[in-house]
Amino acid sequence: GVGMNQRELQSNSQLTEYHVQDLNQNPQLDQFDDNSFDVICNVVSVDYLTQPQEIFREMYRVLRPGGVALCSFSNRCFPTKAVAMWLQADDIGRMTVVGSYYHYSAAWKSIEALDIKMPTMETPARPSFGEMFSNPTAGFAWMNTAAAVAKSNAGDPMFVVKGTK
Repeated sequence: GVGMNQRELQSNSQLTEYHVQDLNQNPQLDQFDDNSFDVICNVVSVDYLTQPQEIFREMYRVLRPGGVALCSFSNRCFPTKAVAMWLQADDIGRMTVVGSYYHYSAAWKSIEALDIKMPTMETPARPSFGEMFSNPTAGFAWMNTAAAVAKSNAGDPMFVVKGTK
């Protein structure tokens, strides 16, 4: 993994190795050989990149043929850290921005923009008052389920732009 926070990188059990690096200061991934990764993930930080073309060119270089680069993001960010065009765009605009990073950096085989937010769930029908008085468990079950559905439906949108080498 590559990131700016050593403690976060150290505690990520999915990583076999890590490198502390500010990609805005140094967008080169010289520590990695050409064609050395099957998958690259940029998780909720593409909006902070000040040299995206260089970074996406490096992602392309280190991916094996057929490899996939995934950039995920939502509509939330730290406005003081995000690049200006990110703050001025809506969700479709942000997908377009990230898609253009791929498009103008290298000859990607394919570029896809995906909305990965869970589909909206239907709230189950509320039991009648009579049903709840005769079977309080049904009322509690409905209340818990309705609350979980409301929480899920209120979640942030989530997007991924996927580039295949």
